Amino acid sequence: MYPHDNIFNIYYNIGKRLPFQVKRCEVGLQRSINWENRLSTKGRTFMVEKIEPKGKYGKAYGYSLEDNKLSEEYLRFYYPNYKAGEIVEIPCAGCGEWVLIDVPNVDINEIFPLHLPEEIMPFGKFKGKSLQEIYEAEPQYIFWLLDQDPYYRVDIPRLIGIAAKTDEEFKQICSEEYNRVFPKLTPHSIIKVGKYKGLSYEEVAAIDANYIKWFITNTNERVDYNSFQEIFAK
Repeated sequence: MYPHDNIFNIYYNIGKRLPFQVKRCEVGLQRSINWENRLSTKGRTFMVEKIEPKGKYGKAYGYSLEDNKLSEEYLRFYYPNYKAGEIVEIPCAGCGEWVLIDVPNVDINEIFPLHLPEEIMPFGKFKGKSLQEIYEAEPQYIFWLLDQDPYYRVDIPRLIGIAAKTDEEFKQICSEEYNRVFPKLTPHSIIKVGKYKGLSYEEVAAIDANYIKWFITNTNERVDYNSFQEIFAK
């Protein structure tokens, strides 16, 4: 469903439940830079109260919220004839830049249950394969899916043969497995590209510390910064 969708697709994906809260996250804006910002109720959001489908799209009606509080000032500015308490047509409802924030009085886990290892992937390069088969072949792909859509959840503990008895155990196992699949760079890691290819970061730090400092500051890879601070302190 994410990261780009319209209000009508969201409506169908949550089982036509009403009302539901959404935020428009246009590319390039501060509210769109990460999932924490996108899923936050901070800023302008809309509570969708009514959908009138027409083909793939249609019209969506609701009201505007600012920092999760009714924003009648916004409604009066854009809708001169607005009357207190009424719902209005939500602009750009068919644009593909909306994210789901909440479905009031409904457990999100009920709408988006855990995907189990035996489930078959219905899309993408692994279409037709079970999640278990995908994880055994390319575990990074599963975590990529999780990163793309915060409501796409996979039973990682079951994928690796561990039973999680509590939510805390579930989170801990997922975190540990993520660190295994995407290990952080440490001073002992080997450089894979560039002029120091084949040497460890620790070896290079001894002869060119500025290069290592520059690299770990600018890389997109996960870095164990504390371990690097230790070698720079020597």
